[in-house]
Amino acid sequence: MYWKIEALTAKRTEVSQTFEGSLEDVRNQAMVYGLEILNIYPDWMAFIRSIYQNRKLSSESLCVFFNDFENMQRCGLSINESVRILIETTSNSLLKQALVKVINYLQDGHSLEESFENTRIFPKIVCVSLNAAEKTGNIPEILALLGEYYKFKHENNKKIINSSIYPAVIFCMLIGLSIFISLKLVPQLKAFLPEQSCNSLSARLIIDYAYFIKDYWWLSILLPTALIILVKYYWNNHKENLMRFFFNIPLWGNLLKNLELSQVFMNLYIYQKSGVNIIETIDNIYESNKTYITQKLVVIRDEIFKGASLSEAFKKDPFFPSLIHQNLLKSQASGTLPEYLRMIHNYYNIKTKESIERVINAIGPSLLMVTSVFLIMIACAFILPIYSNMSQLGDSVFK
Repeated sequence: MYWKIEALTAKRTEVSQTFEGSLEDVRNQAMVYGLEILNIYPDWMAFIRSIYQNRKLSSESLCVFFNDFENMQRCGLSINESVRILIETTSNSLLKQALVKVINYLQDGHSLEESFENTRIFPKIVCVSLNAAEKTGNIPEILALLGEYYKFKHENNKKIINSSIYPAVIFCMLIGLSIFISLKLVPQLKAFLPEQSCNSLSARLIIDYAYFIKDYWWLSILLPTALIILVKYYWNNHKENLMRFFFNIPLWGNLLKNLELSQVFMNLYIYQKSGVNIIETIDNIYESNKTYITQKLVVIRDEIFKGASLSEAFKKDPFFPSLIHQNLLKSQASGTLPEYLRMIHNYYNIKTKESIERVINAIGPSLLMVTSVFLIMIACAFILPIYSNMSQLGDSVFK
């Protein structure tokens, strides 16, 4: 929620500002700025504007940002100097606004973690990693990890989108073609169709489909809309059950599972490389993205609380392949957990690419088969009977 406050500064100057968050959060933010609140009320206009504005930074923007930030740190610039330069060079207005807030917080004496967290734009993994980087002084290395992390996210999102464009376009073209044939061609072809041919299965199916589209066209809009609303409801309220259903879908299920495992182990690697303990790591991952797999991580966390090792906790859940707990077992013996988490991530990243290829290779023939069946039904229902009837009429004329 957005709140408008009228307040007095430390110099007794009256100001009016809009803050985002709960009422308690807004009061705390005002205290941080040293503001004495005179009046506070909801800012509905800001709330309405926020609905139409994208309040999230894309993975691509974050990747470019952290790579540039890393390069500046390796050049010997201070944090403040780097952020000021990034404010001038970035073309992303949302990122520019966030960095202005970051520099203000830094000048007020806040830590790097607090400065990024108070913008309410950067994800939790960024803030936690920067906190670890500030404590260890290893800022360039952590920035490089974050750049790599968001590059991975951007590339995977791009792969999924690119692999979905072709089937989506073909599917929409097939739907449009079937509707056009049903509304425009079927009524005309039916007029030439011999009466006895109307009772064939293919003709009956196509004619009934044409009448259905003509009389109930509004269902073609209502049903997809209802499906989107239903999926969104289950995504918000029963995400774990929905993900379990998706994982069981042939081909697509493997793609989703490999993609999710790759994402989870990349998160685990970043947190562990930043020096965050495993319990806090799992809590942060789950709070950032509550999915079917991250819910399982919570169960693994509880097993660790009971005294189980990380590999034993993963082994108890049959959902996770043996490859995972065997690698984790080796990591315990060698004491190099982050590196083994990275290897598991790389393995599932490769599996994700292979799954995408299999899905694309399966979609092409499937769509071609559906198109062929539809055209064969048209031919059997209308073209062949009409051609046969015209041949008979021609023979009778010549006789």
